[in-house]
Amino acid sequence: MTDIPRFSISRHFAAPLARVWAAWTEPEQLAAWFGPKDSEFSMLAFDLRPGGEWRGRMEAPDGAEMFSKFVFQVVEPCTRLVWVHGFADAEGNRARAPFAPLFPLEMLTTVLFNEADGGTRIDLSWEPIDATPEECAFFAEMMASMTGGWSGSFDQLDALIAE
Repeated sequence: MTDIPRFSISRHFAAPLARVWAAWTEPEQLAAWFGPKDSEFSMLAFDLRPGGEWRGRMEAPDGAEMFSKFVFQVVEPCTRLVWVHGFADAEGNRARAPFAPLFPLEMLTTVLFNEADGGTRIDLSWEPIDATPEECAFFAEMMASMTGGWSGSFDQLDALIAE
């Protein structure tokens, strides 16, 4: 039995819980901050309910594009979002990460929202779903990169909230 690695990151935002929740759950706002810095994110579908899909397209500065497909499992307003996270093709079919074939096909994403210190604290975690030992090892090796990626997205969220 392979130990399943778990990635986690937390961030405090100087904004009320309702404002931060809206930035995560209103498609126009989410598209404005989600994804790596210097990439453009386009929302293709967003159905905020258990079983609903969130699909998007990211274009990197070099023109490379990637598609994502997330399927909501839990939506508890201003408290928790849980979804199955993965890459997709342009039609929304599950696909391997184009940058790393050993990246797990799917991950369980949990985002917790809490009022804290006059603002909002986000606690986000990712863990591979049904991953091979090799995929789990690769996922564990990618944690520094994931921290950088989420930190960049959270910087963009900070900027959006400050507007």
